[in-house]
Amino acid sequence: MSHRYWVAAVLVTLVIGPVYTVAADEPRPLREGVRLPILGPDREPIDLLETRPAEVERLLSQREAPQLPLLLPLIDAPEAPEVTDEPPEDAPEQAAEVIEVERFWLEASAAGAGSVQGEAALANTAEKSHRLVAVYTEVAEEALLFVPEHQNGIQQVRRLSDLQLPAEQRVEIRPGGPRLLLVDLRRPLNQGEAVTLVLQFDDGSRKSVEVPVRRPLRGG
Repeated sequence: MSHRYWVAAVLVTLVIGPVYTVAADEPRPLREGVRLPILGPDREPIDLLETRPAEVERLLSQREAPQLPLLLPLIDAPEAPEVTDEPPEDAPEQAAEVIEVERFWLEASAAGAGSVQGEAALANTAEKSHRLVAVYTEVAEEALLFVPEHQNGIQQVRRLSDLQLPAEQRVEIRPGGPRLLLVDLRRPLNQGEAVTLVLQFDDGSRKSVEVPVRRPLRGG
């Protein structure tokens, strides 16, 4: 062996360590890349790099089989709640359910008239106040709530964004108080027919009402 090869062998021995030969009939040791720990009989990790494969197998054979926990039967297990489509008892009632329409009617339109007024009485039967925020109908372009006002001898109209319905109280829509006006009629309204109005409240609920058409109202 030349002097160069002898020096290389010495360096390999010092840096890498002694070289072991593995017999053909022995299993090859695990490579250094394995990172999963293997526990011996005393639950301590086995150093796979320093322990020969035969010794690893011997230590693994001495481990006790893991004890599985006993499965105890459930005693007095609570039953799953029954699923129903009904709302819970403590859910608040919607405004459309607690606002009663005691009276509602519209005036018949005069020849060539583009708007009509209406009267109503709404009773809030709940212990919580609500608001009427909109009125819809197919017979007019718009239905608005307003209050007539006189300023400097001139009658003006103050539009209401909503109508307050206090708890357990009755509110009337009539002359002398808040009023309802259907604007830009799409067709004439004749006495004796019925018109459908939809009332929308502050909680988003709606109530459909069939409103009779009567003779024109008197007074303002």
